[in-house]
Amino acid sequence: MGSSRWRWLVWVGAGISVVGLAVFLWGEGLDRANQWAGVLGLFVGLAGLVLSVTGGVRGRGGGQSADGAAAGGSVRLVRNVKGDVVIGGGGAAPGPVPEASAAPVTDAAGDGQSARGTRAGGDVNLVDGVEGSVRFGEQQP
Repeated sequence: MGSSRWRWLVWVGAGISVVGLAVFLWGEGLDRANQWAGVLGLFVGLAGLVLSVTGGVRGRGGGQSADGAAAGGSVRLVRNVKGDVVIGGGGAAPGPVPEASAAPVTDAAGDGQSARGTRAGGDVNLVDGVEGSVRFGEQQP
């Protein structure tokens, strides 16, 4: 299912839920609706607290993404390198942006680096957790 269709279904579902809740509370009367709102507010607050705590404990993981990028040259994702990184080489001008490759480029560990649907005129490199140096080409003077 496409992303825009999923988003549309979520909005429609949320709208129907809000309208249904409003109709229910309207039918309950003012005093009962106030009591229901207090109970529902309690559960919404607890759910927000749980999501906040689990999100803070788990964290984002520091993923990197070049999904859908279009570059005339190379695309490089580099992180967690302890040492020098030399990115250079060839003074060639960037080429035209090609069509997206059929095979997505992702890291083997699955820890958040991805370049799905990337169109690049050069190389696509994903580098993570290198204790030494990384050299893609020779540094030009």
